[in-house]
Amino acid sequence: KLSDLMPVEPYLSMADMMSVPLEGATGRWDKSVPRILVLHRLLMDYWSLVDKPEFVKFAQDWLAINKLSSSALSSDVQDCSLETLGEIAQHPEVSPVCAVLGGILGNEVIKSLTGKGEPANNVMMFSGFDGGCRSFFAQEK
Repeated sequence: KLSDLMPVEPYLSMADMMSVPLEGATGRWDKSVPRILVLHRLLMDYWSLVDKPEFVKFAQDWLAINKLSSSALSSDVQDCSLETLGEIAQHPEVSPVCAVLGGILGNEVIKSLTGKGEPANNVMMFSGFDGGCRSFFAQEK
């Protein structure tokens, strides 16, 4: 019945999602940490610093601390060098991302209201690199 509420488990707030270790994020088809989450966490950690160091050095240290290799930043579709990420970190553009996420959110609301299709659960991230959208679980193992 459409008026019945459908439980969404496990629900994580943004703060809880950010505190989950990277190895705790899994996708349906992922054997390793989703690349988009690695990129997101790397950039968010860099932007949270007051005195920003040189990005490439920061990224290498960050990958080492999180026990990840630089291959965690590449995919079959696109390789992303640390230098390219450094340029993005210095001059991010968010205006097209807002429009895309607004469309995705509208689609999710329609799914919830009509009961057609399963709404995204837990974490959904949009990648401006390749225009892809990924949905996966982030939870403590």
